[in-house]
Amino acid sequence: MMMIGGKKSAIKVGSLLVVLLAVLLLVHFIGVSRLTPESIRKLIISFGWWGPVVYVFMYTIRPLLLFPAIILTLAGGLAFGPWWGTLYVVIGGLLGACLCFAIARSLGHEKTKKYLGNFPQIQAFDDQVVEHGFRTMLIMRVVPIFPYDPVSYLAGLSKMRFSDYAVATAIGMVPGAFAYNVLGCSLTDILSPTFLMALVLVIIVMFTPLVYHFVKHK
Repeated sequence: MMMIGGKKSAIKVGSLLVVLLAVLLLVHFIGVSRLTPESIRKLIISFGWWGPVVYVFMYTIRPLLLFPAIILTLAGGLAFGPWWGTLYVVIGGLLGACLCFAIARSLGHEKTKKYLGNFPQIQAFDDQVVEHGFRTMLIMRVVPIFPYDPVSYLAGLSKMRFSDYAVATAIGMVPGAFAYNVLGCSLTDILSPTFLMALVLVIIVMFTPLVYHFVKHK
């Protein structure tokens, strides 16, 4: 039985490596330096009606490369505007976060706990999400000081329920997604009132949770 389990784990890891290699080759072929918000917008628009599907797919596989989410988010604002761009970012971001969760969960909680159990912070996080998974994940998604992709993988390694993780991730993404999409759609005119409003929204999204946490702590 142990040999069968080990073989299945090896197949999972091998499959992930193949997918990751394929994506890396694709990015290398396109050229990382060309992956700017404007170039991504042009690529998306070139697909016509399939543009939103391509964009959501790009956002879904983004965590595999640890590609900066902000670049894709700004590109979504440029390509689709603030409202549709926000919707597509939330869909793609949620799918990408679920992909991270599934990859980490497929490795097995007990196996990873054996290697990571010596870290008290990880153990404390694991204990916290058992009782307050939704609230904990919502805070970590809204507050910008927590790195998005590592949190996704860490959640998959924990005992957090998938339903709490997915709902909290979707809700927590909305404020930041909207703010950066407004910023993205106004990049063509950085002196416009829309651009200034977008900057204000980004500042509010970044600092409001921190101020709330500070005041509550005091």
